[in-house]
Amino acid sequence: MKGDQRPVLQEEVIYRPQDLMLLFDKLKIDSIVPQISADVACAPFRKFGLYVALDSTSTPDVIHIEVEFLDPWTGQWYTHKQGVFAALYWEDADTASGIYECFTGDVLGRAMRVKITGVDVAASGNTFSATKYFTASIGVDFWN
Repeated sequence: MKGDQRPVLQEEVIYRPQDLMLLFDKLKIDSIVPQISADVACAPFRKFGLYVALDSTSTPDVIHIEVEFLDPWTGQWYTHKQGVFAALYWEDADTASGIYECFTGDVLGRAMRVKITGVDVAASGNTFSATKYFTASIGVDFWN
């Protein structure tokens, strides 16, 4: 009824970008030097979905993925440690046949980015051998 003083519960409205934003597209990770995506503005959104596709060639290496949010007052990037985002590690034995996984989380800043680090567990320097590498594709989607 028009002018009623009782609050009306509205249905949840979802706003999404037109397309999934691809942060990495078949990026070859063959060293322990971190690869950092471009930052993505996410201020108007409350939730995000991270889509991860990984493939690898041989053992014994590990890949670590971190989601980071920007503190707009200090310019410092903070690693997201809520839920599964506290430990996104994969061994290449797990990814040899390819994995396709997605995760959801809360938006905690005005911008986000993703950092991928290869971990050479054989500790043979900062570069994997020529036959060891990961291929990573990562996309992100936002909504309210």
